[in-house]
Amino acid sequence: MTGGNHTSGNAAIRLTGIDKSFSNAGEPLAVLGGIDLTVAQGAIVALLGASGSGKSTLLNIVAGLIQADRGEVCLQGAASSEFNDWQRLSYMFQEDRLLPWRSTLRNIEFALEAGSMANAERRRRAREVLQLVDLGAFEKAFPYQLSGGMRSRVALARSLVTEPAILLMDEPFSRLDALTRAQMHDEILRIHRAKPLTILFVTHDVEEAVVLADQVAVVSPRPATIRATINIELARPRDPTQAEVTRYIQRLRDLI
Repeated sequence: MTGGNHTSGNAAIRLTGIDKSFSNAGEPLAVLGGIDLTVAQGAIVALLGASGSGKSTLLNIVAGLIQADRGEVCLQGAASSEFNDWQRLSYMFQEDRLLPWRSTLRNIEFALEAGSMANAERRRRAREVLQLVDLGAFEKAFPYQLSGGMRSRVALARSLVTEPAILLMDEPFSRLDALTRAQMHDEILRIHRAKPLTILFVTHDVEEAVVLADQVAVVSPRPATIRATINIELARPRDPTQAEVTRYIQRLRDLI
């Protein structure tokens, strides 16, 4: 599989002129200062920047959790105010947010309980995504019985069980050790091959951005703008020690 081969003509996400400020001790704090970004259907795009630069705020605006002060968000070709299929958009947070009193299977089913889906169908779909993330043998386990990497895979399965067209990820692997994080990168790419969907993820890890993304949008310090968008024109898998990969890593570090 090669990276960087998606075009912006068929956009899953299009952001135009996104501004956002918050109040800080009664004074306005400008966080986003005119964000323009297009994410093609089926692409994996990283929002890369220093901590505190507004990346998570932007992701929350895309998810409809907060509103921009100005600008336009389009999802699957529709303005977000008119987008009515929010189950087709899923969000994986920094924390796994698993419910400690629920089993693995029941944690995944939770994502489907707001609708009118029959219990048997919820159970079938939850088991299907458990197999997808290679945790079928742990459906009865509780969160305290799982390793950090396994908990992340359960959270990923819960994000996928609604069969989203768009997956938003806010530094979901930042709390994992380096080896487990690398395993989760492989997992994401394997699932993306099996179930092509659009992924927009936030990271301040340059290596993670280069290993996973088709395109990296470099976010400036706040008030954030998109400083540059870099296509990663490398075949996968990408070994961070390979010369061509390290060149991209260095280029992005220079931009940050």
